[in-house]
Amino acid sequence: MRICQVMAGDEEGGLETHFVDLANGLAALGDDVAVIAHPRYRSRFATDVEFRDLDLTRNRRNPFLRRRLKRLIDSVEPDIVHAHAGKAAALVASVDPSCRTVGTVHGLKKDLSAYRRFDAVISVSRGVVEGLDHPVKTVVYNGVHPGPKATTGAELRAIFGIPPETTVTLAAGRLVRVKGYDRLIGLWDDGSGHLLIAGDGPERGHLESLAGGKPVTLAGFRADVRSLMGGADLMVFASEREGLSYALAEALQARLPVVSTPVAGAEELLPPSHLAEIGKLGNPISTCLDDPRAARERMRETFDWAAGALTVDRMVRSTRAVYAGREQATP
Repeated sequence: MRICQVMAGDEEGGLETHFVDLANGLAALGDDVAVIAHPRYRSRFATDVEFRDLDLTRNRRNPFLRRRLKRLIDSVEPDIVHAHAGKAAALVASVDPSCRTVGTVHGLKKDLSAYRRFDAVISVSRGVVEGLDHPVKTVVYNGVHPGPKATTGAELRAIFGIPPETTVTLAAGRLVRVKGYDRLIGLWDDGSGHLLIAGDGPERGHLESLAGGKPVTLAGFRADVRSLMGGADLMVFASEREGLSYALAEALQARLPVVSTPVAGAEELLPPSHLAEIGKLGNPISTCLDDPRAARERMRETFDWAAGALTVDRMVRSTRAVYAGREQATP
C-alpha cells in the first residue's frame, strides 16, 4: 500500500511517539510510507519513510495551508491518507482526498465532527470515541517497544535517597494541571510511603511548593522512566482526562501494578478495585501498598494480556488491517 500519514502537532508526547512508531513499522512491513509533519520530526523516521515537511500549527482555516496540504497529499498519490488527532483530521477532511481515509482519535475531545467524513476511525481507547456516531470505529491500543533493563528496588532508592524499606509509588508525565498532580500530592502523607514524580512542565514550581515537607520527590524529566518502573511498588495516574497513556502501557508491560482515576484507557483495562476518583485514590493506593503481592495477582490477567496486545507490532498490524478494510467495528 501507498500510505500518507499526517500529523499537525509540534510537541512531545504519546501522539508523536505513536505517529513515528506507526510510520516506521509500516515501512518495515514493506509498505510505501510518506509522512507530512512539522520539520522538527524529520530525523526520527527510518530512511525508507518519505518525509514531507509542513508546519500545520497555523490556523486550520488558512486557505494557503489547506492548498499546500492538498498539493503534498496529491504528490504522494496515496491509497490511504491517515490523519492523527483532531487538527490533522479537520485539515484532511477539508481537502477531501480522492482515496480511502482513516482518522485516529488520540484524546478525549468534545468536537469529533471532522471524523464523520472519514471512511474509518481508529481510537486509542473506547472512551475517547463514545460520542462519535460512525459505522466503522475500531480500537487500536498504543503499543510500546520492549523495555530496557529494569532498575532494581535498591538501585531506585539509592538514586533518589529514599530509605531502603520505604515503598515507592511512581507517577510520570508532563507537569500540567490536567494530570492532577496537585491533588495527588495533597493526599500524600508519611503513611503512604514515598511518591516519586518524573516529569517537567509549567506546574513544577507550584508542585514543589506543595511537596515541601512531604515524602514526595519531583525528579524532573527522566529519560529512564521505563527502567525505573522495575524498582517501584506501584504506578499512579491522577489525570482528569486521557486517551491511553503511554506510561500506562509501559507499566502494564513492566508488570507494575497501577492505580488510576477512571479515565479513558485505564477504566477499560484496570481492575475496578484499582480505580477511584482523585479524592478517593488514597484507598486503592493503600490497599496495593499494604499487600503488593495481592495487587500483582489482581492484575495478572491484565499483565498477560498486555504482553501480547500492547506492542508496536500489534499496533502496526491492527492499523494496517483497518487500511485494508478488515477492521471490526467496536461496540
